[in-house]
Amino acid sequence: MTIKPIAKLLYGFSGASFLLVGGIVSLLRTGLLPDAVTNIIVKFGDGNPNALHIIQEFGALMIFAGLISFWFTRHYEQSKAFHWSMTIFWAFIALAHFGATHRLPGPIINSVPFVLFAIVGLGRWRLERLDHR
Repeated sequence: MTIKPIAKLLYGFSGASFLLVGGIVSLLRTGLLPDAVTNIIVKFGDGNPNALHIIQEFGALMIFAGLISFWFTRHYEQSKAFHWSMTIFWAFIALAHFGATHRLPGPIINSVPFVLFAIVGLGRWRLERLDHR
């Protein structure tokens, strides 16, 4: 069994999700988003212009993360450092959501990407160790 197709599927799904969310958020205040979507984003940022600006900057980072995820889908052999970097990133995102202000199931949902990247990474590490014997 090989972990490669599973990892590539994870990278592709992550990349598509990042591009979708990042693209939508980046289009805020352009007039290109439906009012319902704009209202959801504005409500999420409590209507605070500074919070909305930070959300849009985060959207730009998500676009970058999506593009780099797609790149490593095509260049799997070079993706080990990327994979563990994403695992650590998702661990910190999950950790940030386990504070006192967050209620279940939010923290659990935000932990899913970390768990997926960790499981695939450990499977990849194990299989690579077996291949080198």
